[in-house]
Amino acid sequence: MKQIAVISFTKKGAELNKKLCRGLILSDTVLLGFSMEKYMDEKEEKTLDSFTSIHKLMEELMKPPAEFECLSGLVFIGACGIAVRAIAPYIQNKAKDPAVAVVDEGGNYVISLLSGHLGGANELTKQVAAYIGAVPVITTATDTRKVFAVDSFAVKQALYITDTAKIKVISGALLNDEKIGIYSEYPVSGQLPAGLGHENQSKGICISATEGLQPFHFTMHLLPKNLIVGMGCKKGVEPEIMYNRLQKIFSEKGLRMERICKLCSVDIKKEEPGLLKLADKLGVDFQTYTVKELQQVSGSFTASAFVENTIGVDNVCERSAALGSGYGKQLIAKVSGEGMTLSVYEKEYQINF
Repeated sequence: MKQIAVISFTKKGAELNKKLCRGLILSDTVLLGFSMEKYMDEKEEKTLDSFTSIHKLMEELMKPPAEFECLSGLVFIGACGIAVRAIAPYIQNKAKDPAVAVVDEGGNYVISLLSGHLGGANELTKQVAAYIGAVPVITTATDTRKVFAVDSFAVKQALYITDTAKIKVISGALLNDEKIGIYSEYPVSGQLPAGLGHENQSKGICISATEGLQPFHFTMHLLPKNLIVGMGCKKGVEPEIMYNRLQKIFSEKGLRMERICKLCSVDIKKEEPGLLKLADKLGVDFQTYTVKELQQVSGSFTASAFVENTIGVDNVCERSAALGSGYGKQLIAKVSGEGMTLSVYEKEYQINF
């Protein structure tokens, strides 16, 4: 579940904060409201948490494991200057920074301040503005010029950008009316946006699971996030052990962890702390299936009599990954060790313009 912190500094701002936290519905997202303590109304149902110092609040939000990169967004209700000073110590890069938007306390304007494309600030700005009847202020050049934005495209198509520094080269070329090539190992449907072409170009984007491909002199690689990890474990396995084990196996198989889009298991493990924390660290959904659902999965799997006698199904990791991927392609068969089993499947993928 994603989290967005909404922070206000005045009485009027607190009212707008409560309106957002009580009514704005965002997919798979929880809004956490924070108001200056002196503007809290103790008689009302508590919607907001209080703070006395914005710097201390930011430090609290930043404490592990709630690192800055784990927040999907921040909405400041107040002056842009306050927001800039508050986030300045925690800004890292395009790949890690969350969406940051600023709303004036009158609710007239919503400004996309940081991570407009990859972090989703532009989309967040539009959603907040639509809900409160404000004007969205978006200043990214590709949006104002209505030019194809490769980073927005990557977010919408569930693609991982291997080198975010190349975004500005591709975007800069498009803004200068240069043609950009596109190469994809996966099916492409729909009409290509203006500026993109399949013909040979000096610069282009490559959508592939193979990072070594260089279809263009300057190639920007986009990897599909279409890997499903199925996992079973003993009770109490630490998430760090799970993560390190997964990382080691992915490295051995030449796969990128950033391609993982879902973690799956059996429903008796739906409250297992290690699996929940692993999914959170990976930034993916954790989906579980009943024993009956797993029993009904067709295919050839590595059976375990012990597991079957214990929970009622002969395999958890492969069956759950197969089901979670929609019966995709098995990339890693069952691997056991350190109190866990895991398997990886690749689901079908295509680009939709």
